[in-house]
Amino acid sequence: MKRIQTRYIRFILLILFLIGGCVTYKTAGVYTAPGPNGEKVTLRGIQEHWNDYNIYYAGVAKDTVAALLFDPKDDGLTIIGEWWTPVQDRKTLDDMIEFIKKYIDFTPTLYAIVKNSRVFGFVFSPTYEIRARLINDKTLYLYEIESPLYRNDGRELPVSISD
Repeated sequence: MKRIQTRYIRFILLILFLIGGCVTYKTAGVYTAPGPNGEKVTLRGIQEHWNDYNIYYAGVAKDTVAALLFDPKDDGLTIIGEWWTPVQDRKTLDDMIEFIKKYIDFTPTLYAIVKNSRVFGFVFSPTYEIRARLINDKTLYLYEIESPLYRNDGRELPVSISD
């Protein structure tokens, strides 16, 4: 009898552990992308050294950001594009990152923008639809990234943002 109770308790603990892991998996991730020299670049590292980047956002307003673009300064490479608005201060950047992390129906990811084996910069976005074209060896054009909140007028995708 005691043996059955012990197994039952272990089983319940295992189930609780697995459920807890599934619940926290999406929000506990470390956002990383490959850097220009093969190193890992993290979103936290970009935040801490935000002055080393030209930072822009896509979206209709600062409080409904669709994506963030990080273009490293002094790397000799340039990212251009229409509809990208500069981010001027750290607090605004931090608020925008937190907003993107709240797209719970999607998986926000830090992407390296790579063309011809060169890392031009990084994009943090809840969508994987990132399109770019090479203008010349040192210039990349990044198309606007549409917010998943406004796709198909919101009729096809139920979208929620958690607090």
